Amino acid sequence: MNIEDITTDDDNRRILSSIKTNKEGNYTELYIQNEHEIEIDEEDDDEVSVDVGYVPEGTKDMGWLGYFVGKNNHLKQLYIRDFEPTSGASVIEVLESFLRGVNNNRSIRALDFTDVDLMGGRVFTILESFFRDNNNLFHFSICDCHLGDDGWRLLALALGSSKHQSLRNVALMNNNISDEGMVDIITSLSMHPRLKHIDLSWNRLNKNGCIALATLLQNSATELWHLDLGNNELDDEGIDALVPVLSKCTKLDELYIDDNPSITPRGWQHLANILKAPASNLETLSINRNNIDDQVLTFMIDALANNNTLVSLFFMDGNQVTAKGWEALSKLLCDESSDNSTFLSNHTLNDIDFSKKNISQDLRPLIRTLRLRSVLALNVVEDKKQVAIIKTYRRNFRNLDMLPFFEWEFKILPLMIDWLEKAFIACNNEALGGEYSASEMARHEARHRSVQLSCIYQFVRDMPLLCVLCVENQLRKELDGIQAELHSGLYPWQWRGEEELLRLRRQEVEERKRSILEQLGRWR
Repeated sequence: MNIEDITTDDDNRRILSSIKTNKEGNYTELYIQNEHEIEIDEEDDDEVSVDVGYVPEGTKDMGWLGYFVGKNNHLKQLYIRDFEPTSGASVIEVLESFLRGVNNNRSIRALDFTDVDLMGGRVFTILESFFRDNNNLFHFSICDCHLGDDGWRLLALALGSSKHQSLRNVALMNNNISDEGMVDIITSLSMHPRLKHIDLSWNRLNKNGCIALATLLQNSATELWHLDLGNNELDDEGIDALVPVLSKCTKLDELYIDDNPSITPRGWQHLANILKAPASNLETLSINRNNIDDQVLTFMIDALANNNTLVSLFFMDGNQVTAKGWEALSKLLCDESSDNSTFLSNHTLNDIDFSKKNISQDLRPLIRTLRLRSVLALNVVEDKKQVAIIKTYRRNFRNLDMLPFFEWEFKILPLMIDWLEKAFIACNNEALGGEYSASEMARHEARHRSVQLSCIYQFVRDMPLLCVLCVENQLRKELDGIQAELHSGLYPWQWRGEEELLRLRRQEVEERKRSILEQLGRWR
């Protein structure tokens, strides 16, 4: 069959010829869509056609395209999008003629349907052997396709018929799948225990679907790292079913539960336990548009007190957080009540989607005062020891009190100067990352040197006090030794003729004790 006799479109002919030739690296992606993709040549400002979009004409050309795809063993990705055949044939007829050939393909790793009539689920019946025998299928996605419960049952049968465990990514977005349909589909995924990415957003997932999902995750050797349950019908009971299992998903990196307003503060408090779980490695948690208020934010903040993995917490869109909540978040990131509290603050969280549309006008001055943007930007630094040093340095800037450290005696000055130098280098590196101007860097260095000079001045000014502390420490150590000697009875023996020796020794120790106490009194 000549390619020229199959289609009249030159771009379609190139695609058909490439897939028919079946050479490695020749054609790995195929898009079925309404028009060829166009890109602009930046040098000549000309439109150049890109050979990735096949535009269906009718059942004939699509039948041959499906036949060639079925014979091809180098095609990796197939994307079928909303399209209208140019010949006037129905979408269903064209799609069926194409898929009967695709059913024989075993090389496709990604199969995607977007806004397509799936014939009430007959698509999955046609592709029965494709789902059953393709051991390369890695990614499967359906978006904006409404099938009804019967269609989703046919999909569940297709996914459950697989003889292999190659599937890693499943995305079923915005398909209006009922909770009952979700139960069937999730149960069928038990045949794919190594799932890494599950996106069930924009459906009607509820309690029963959550129970089925929890069972799937608990009973399979899942390697799940991404879970999106946004825009569903989750409530507290669904959260209760998921939390115990998600707390044990050690590879779970991203969790999205946006737009589930039926979850109450009790449910969010339970969800926060995931952040407390020792096994949790969650880095992104998104709970936007859930009427998040100060109480719910406090649950998250308390859970993050000892969490060093969460990087992104998205809650600002549609929130009801007041000044109280922002101040609590600021304290989590940099608690300035003491040096130790600053050191133990959260140095990991660095992204909360700060955008003006998410902050009311009356709260913006408070956000600037709390320096939240600055602290979040600082937490991006990978070396958390450096972050802690910078925060402590900023807290004590110009007010660094040397007196509490004088108990270390004469060792403190070089140690403090060394610490200040490390803090300066850390702050300098942070400033360079922020691309500060040369004049700003010069002012930063001048301020740092003034802090160093202040520490040295305090040391010299309070040198007499430091000497007092050293002498007092030495005398107290000697006094402790005398006390121990007196309590021990001085000597274990009391032989005949030794009573006078024992009396003289006790008198000597008592006199030395009185002398030390007099010296301590004078030093005070």
